[in-house]
Amino acid sequence: MKRISFLIFISLCSTQLALAQSTVEKFFLKYQNDPSFTVINVTPKMFSMFSTVSSNDPDFKKVSTVVSKLKGLRILVKEDTKDGAKLFKEAAAFLTSEFEELMTIRNKEADVKFMVKENAKGNIAELIMLVGSPDEFVALSIFGDINLSELSEIAGDIKIDGFDNLRSLPKKKP
Repeated sequence: MKRISFLIFISLCSTQLALAQSTVEKFFLKYQNDPSFTVINVTPKMFSMFSTVSSNDPDFKKVSTVVSKLKGLRILVKEDTKDGAKLFKEAAAFLTSEFEELMTIRNKEADVKFMVKENAKGNIAELIMLVGSPDEFVALSIFGDINLSELSEIAGDIKIDGFDNLRSLPKKKP
């Protein structure tokens, strides 16, 4: 009987872990081992190490303030592809109702979509950026306790295709 109870307990725990995995994470997992993608994964340890660096540069201090609140960053990039638009649609389909659209930009060069999931404090728990063009695809996921106003201030300094579009967001009044 103890063995059956233990097996049931293990089954329930593994089911809960599978449900906890976000749908966006499933998209990243699907392609992370594909050699045609560039994969970047920054762990919480890296962010905590970055926040201990000291500098008198005011721009560095702004970036450091934002980075200190981050828990992770994942980026998938596929360059020189004919599947950019197809991958964009596939990734967008992984986004469930837990994410709200923040901004969409569509022009002749690319589709850019920003989606967010808020935390209990009203800050962003996760920000997703998708970029699809005829020859490139980018998926970015940033998670932590993100203040959108602070992030939009440094967005132009972050050299990721499409991310500079966050600068155009209205500034939140304190």
